[in-house]
Amino acid sequence: MGSLSVAIALTLSTTPLALAQALRPEVRFPFLADPLQDNPLDPLLPPRPTVSRPLSPLELYALEQELDQLALEAIALDEAGELEAARLVWRREIRLRRLVGIDAELAAIGRVGQVLRDRNATPDLQLYALRLDEIRADLTLPDDADRLEGMATTYEVLGDVDAAAEIRRDLADAALVGGDGAEHRRQLDALAVLRADWFYFPEAAQVYGELVALAQTGGNRDDEIRYLGLQAENLEEAQDFAGAIALQQRLLTLYQSDESLWPQIAALQHRVANNYRTLGDLDTASRQYQIAYTNAIEQQQLEVAAIAINDLAEIYKTLGRWADVGYLYEQLLLVEQQAHSAYGMMAAYDQLGQVHEQLGATPSALAAYREGLVLARVLGSQQTYFEEQIARLLEEAS
Repeated sequence: MGSLSVAIALTLSTTPLALAQALRPEVRFPFLADPLQDNPLDPLLPPRPTVSRPLSPLELYALEQELDQLALEAIALDEAGELEAARLVWRREIRLRRLVGIDAELAAIGRVGQVLRDRNATPDLQLYALRLDEIRADLTLPDDADRLEGMATTYEVLGDVDAAAEIRRDLADAALVGGDGAEHRRQLDALAVLRADWFYFPEAAQVYGELVALAQTGGNRDDEIRYLGLQAENLEEAQDFAGAIALQQRLLTLYQSDESLWPQIAALQHRVANNYRTLGDLDTASRQYQIAYTNAIEQQQLEVAAIAINDLAEIYKTLGRWADVGYLYEQLLLVEQQAHSAYGMMAAYDQLGQVHEQLGATPSALAAYREGLVLARVLGSQQTYFEEQIARLLEEAS
């Protein structure tokens, strides 16, 4: 494994120029400078020795105790509403923590970064990200894998998602070279989640695609299904509906090949229909809604069936197919009755009333609104609405 330290250098970038330029030099340079080179030294440090030497174990212990107190002071200031003062104290604490050790410094940056992120203290977050860049430049894989994984989390806290993603990719690549397939997949999974959480949906979909391929190669059907679904979801978020449909069709094939997965088919078909509808392919969307409805009824998934009918009815409305819309709402009423959904039945009667009005069938519209009114009175909801519809139609008919 030791030879991998040479073979796998991190693909580490230097400090981003834009980030460095965003911070004033009088803030950036003093913070990044070695505390032992300050003149005068920070009061928490021992007097400068005649001969340059690192701090002794006893001096480091004393410094650590002082820094713990400094951290408590910053918390008290923040809780008292004195954020600016707290920021300066935290900055001082973190700067001195590097003398205690990298891990202590990283832990402090992560702890303080979470608080400052909640306070929208962007300059401080940028400053700490610059310090992480310096630390990261001296690390290698696989020797520093654990430390780097922690840094990826801290980068994310600080809002430097690209740096966090670079580390996850480096860790995944190192695991692959080292022959650790499970770790390779774990890091890719973490990378995909990171990208999706920060709304980088095309990038997340690309990583999930890698995981799909790995699952297929390994013959892991469960992982293949899971990652295909996640890849499709991210393509939907990225507005790549055609790409999402292609993946969902692959998923449907997998579902259809396993009877235990049949209950998931109707909901996925409904999702495919939605994507076709978004693309403007109303003919295909209509067929998919019909298929989703049929499968939902077979599986007694009444909620999915009701949603599919409503969506199909909306398409038919845009096409002016009012007779078909009326038929659909009659079917919807049956579904809601089977589901014992009084609210669903009331909504269906309302829709039926509107359709009958479009068709000029006033008596049928009145009958539907009256049925809706009965349910509205029972539910204590929308009673006035139905009364107004009935009164309006009676007045128009007189």
